[in-house]
Amino acid sequence: MEAGVVALLNRTGAPEFFVLLQEFLVDNIILSIARLTDKPESGRKPPQENATLSRLVRELSEQKYPELHTRLNEKWKRIEKMTCPIRLYRHKLLAHADKVECLKANTELGKDISIKFIREVLEQIADFLDTFDHEFTKGGETDYPGAPRDVTDDFIAYLQKNVVKVPEK
Repeated sequence: MEAGVVALLNRTGAPEFFVLLQEFLVDNIILSIARLTDKPESGRKPPQENATLSRLVRELSEQKYPELHTRLNEKWKRIEKMTCPIRLYRHKLLAHADKVECLKANTELGKDISIKFIREVLEQIADFLDTFDHEFTKGGETDYPGAPRDVTDDFIAYLQKNVVKVPEK
């Protein structure tokens, strides 16, 4: 990154912003992974159907797509086991405030959820979804509205335009 851009970011209070942004992003990623890996139904009466990976496996016709069903089910079982700590962290700390965990001086929940671990989980989920998608697109490109785009230049231009002069230390 250019030295001028770094200096601009440092003058605008960006370091604190990016720490906060990282915390929000990690929490959002954990919540999203937990949602994708939840059970196919909630415990309500009548049960609420959840849009999850396990529901995708459950509703895929085993008669019409036996090989795909088997492959996805194997991938799902691996993902389900791998993401237990994420769902527990979401359940005890992010979505709910478990009294015991919240009152502990140093909770052990989440200690094994590193950025590397999250990346590995996301790679497994991407592989699951690619396997499903490939069956129906035959490897063709799929373009969809709202696909992510790089907004780095827009963000830097916004900071440059709206920079608040902060005295240098």
